[in-house]
Amino acid sequence: MRQTYSSPHQALHWLTLGLFLVQLWTYPAIGRSHHAPHFGLPIDPWDLVLHKVHTIAGVSILLFTLLRLWIRYRNPVSPPSVPGRFLPWLSGMTHAALYAVLILLPITGLLKAYFLSGAGPIHILLTRALYGLLAIHVAAALIHALFWRDRSMARMGIRLPFRR
Repeated sequence: MRQTYSSPHQALHWLTLGLFLVQLWTYPAIGRSHHAPHFGLPIDPWDLVLHKVHTIAGVSILLFTLLRLWIRYRNPVSPPSVPGRFLPWLSGMTHAALYAVLILLPITGLLKAYFLSGAGPIHILLTRALYGLLAIHVAAALIHALFWRDRSMARMGIRLPFRR
């Protein structure tokens, strides 16, 4: 088993982060374009462009996530060294939940946009779950980097000068 993720896996990880930032930037346009007619306001054409960008970025995240899972299956990586029994379990559950949410969010978004408006509340719930999972993920990365100073960040291509 490898100690670090492959270069394609690392690239897809960071591209997914970039697309997540695009999602944060574009999602307000969706609300504006949906609510403007209810207030007798015209829909801003730029909001429709942002809405489309949001959809394309979401589908890209879905494809990148599926590709990452395939790469991870084909090139397994040893689990990070985490003390105790609870933290390795929490790490595994968090990663599994992140992958699940990154797959389900675009699917529910597409359902909401094109087929089933009732998928909207599920999409919003999954978005909130993603924020929580990302907070845990980033906090864990910071703990690895700043307190344990292990090689976990190097697994995703970040070489820190103060690791042990």
